[in-house]
Amino acid sequence: MKWAAVNRKLIRQIASPYLRFMLADGNDLFQEATIAAFKALMAARRKEKPQQFVPYFHVIFKTNCIKLATGVPTIPDPLEEHNFPCPDEPVEAEKQDARKVEEALKTVSGPQLEACLWILQQPEPVSALDLAREFKVSHRYARRLISSSIEIISGAAL
Repeated sequence: MKWAAVNRKLIRQIASPYLRFMLADGNDLFQEATIAAFKALMAARRKEKPQQFVPYFHVIFKTNCIKLATGVPTIPDPLEEHNFPCPDEPVEAEKQDARKVEEALKTVSGPQLEACLWILQQPEPVSALDLAREFKVSHRYARRLISSSIEIISGAAL
């Protein structure tokens, strides 16, 4: 950890070509560098070549940066190796959330209710423009529909 803390400039230099593709901040990068330094130290000891620590670190850390940039996990997730049983029935919290959504939808009616139901049925987030296309209304009206629905639902929640 001390080595990684002292060599932040080297770490940043190695990672710089991949940083814009990574979903990692400076702290994540430091942690990856610490793990890579540990692996490099272990490899140098195993091969009895302590002078090769820095080259080993370069290779290991650069490989991890490439993996992070492409979305490949650098350390295998132990939970993925096991098949945990999935409950057949929804969890109680999900049931409560569904009840809250149903109660909130009771406060809106007409076109607002149709718009809310359509939005909730979509597998991905939608924009006001998507709503306008679906209901064949103007973009401005779609925004007003969303805005007024939010005001009514949030007013009922208070």
